[in-house]
Amino acid sequence: MKFFTTFIFTFLVIPFCWSKEIWNKELSYEQLAMKAKEGSPYYMGLLGIYLRAGEAGCSVNLEAAKQWSEASLKKGHPFGSYNLANLAMLQGDFSEATRLYQDAALLLQRQASEGDAVAMYCMGEIDFQVIPTNVPRALDLFEKSANAGYPQAQATIGALYLKGLPGLLERDPEKGVTLLSKAVRTRSLTARFNLGMAYYNGDGVLQSSVKAAQWLKVAEKQNFAEAQYVLGMLLAEGDDSLPKNLNQGVGLLRKAAKQDHKLAKAYLEKLNLSKDFSVFGKTEQIVSGNASQFGDKDILNEARKYYTGIGKTRDYQKAYSMLLPLAKGGYPEAARLIGLMNLSGKGVQKNPSAAKQWLSVAAQKGDLPAKRMLDQYKSLF
Repeated sequence: MKFFTTFIFTFLVIPFCWSKEIWNKELSYEQLAMKAKEGSPYYMGLLGIYLRAGEAGCSVNLEAAKQWSEASLKKGHPFGSYNLANLAMLQGDFSEATRLYQDAALLLQRQASEGDAVAMYCMGEIDFQVIPTNVPRALDLFEKSANAGYPQAQATIGALYLKGLPGLLERDPEKGVTLLSKAVRTRSLTARFNLGMAYYNGDGVLQSSVKAAQWLKVAEKQNFAEAQYVLGMLLAEGDDSLPKNLNQGVGLLRKAAKQDHKLAKAYLEKLNLSKDFSVFGKTEQIVSGNASQFGDKDILNEARKYYTGIGKTRDYQKAYSMLLPLAKGGYPEAARLIGLMNLSGKGVQKNPSAAKQWLSVAAQKGDLPAKRMLDQYKSLF
């Protein structure tokens, strides 16, 4: 599956009477937060944007983003309505998002014309995606904002340069990587995610699942559901260069699903692991730490010990619970052992039909012992 994702974070206004405040690239996250807490509507709205988009290395916190955006809007600043529109988009409320974008646009346009890099980016985003769109003007605003040093703009226009837009933006991978790299140095989540997706798709760079996973992992640590979803799917499937790790993949997909990520929920349903994926009990772990960090081979080795009674007290039920998710995820040895337990009634109620099914799965994946068992036990099926 190929993703065509360039992540562009996606909105009553009292006539503006706030003091002339403007973003500058020397502004730290701590300074921004302090100004917001002091009551500046500009920085309240900007903090809301940062908390939604994960700028300056902060973790995504949509609830806090909403609160700061509402506070900004109450004081009449368009950053508030713009950011609330983005949040409405994430909830799938497109009519509310459009209304809020339109409310923000007039005052944002005025701020953008006065040279504020954030306002230019926000207006560019509105022009890029709100009907009627104005893509040429959006690209111009993204360029101007990026030239002023605003990381989200650098990450956005940088990703667009990697692919180009026919008739609108000439493809320039070198420039795209340069812009993304600048934004990455500011710990921009937008840049980290876009760079990860570039490596995933091979857009302007040599395709590399390993490098994609490295950047997506950084983005995922900022509590970004989209990164959790894509990285989770990558690990659950694996490829020639990235080892399959179902346990970690499902752990990430579940993190995204808890944030109501629809595609993550659907993928878990597809794997038939959305409700029950607990390979370790609450106290039973290979090493101290989170069980979701363990690799599939670690889990398979532990399950084998419980199955054979070598190295662990024999416990077929525990072995079965650990092996079943791996069997569903396509591991042939796990499927074979699940088949044998269904055949013998060890750890699960005896079910010859299910035994044949699981042994067939293992055999189709090249497991020679499973092929021999299908022939050996065919009279039992």
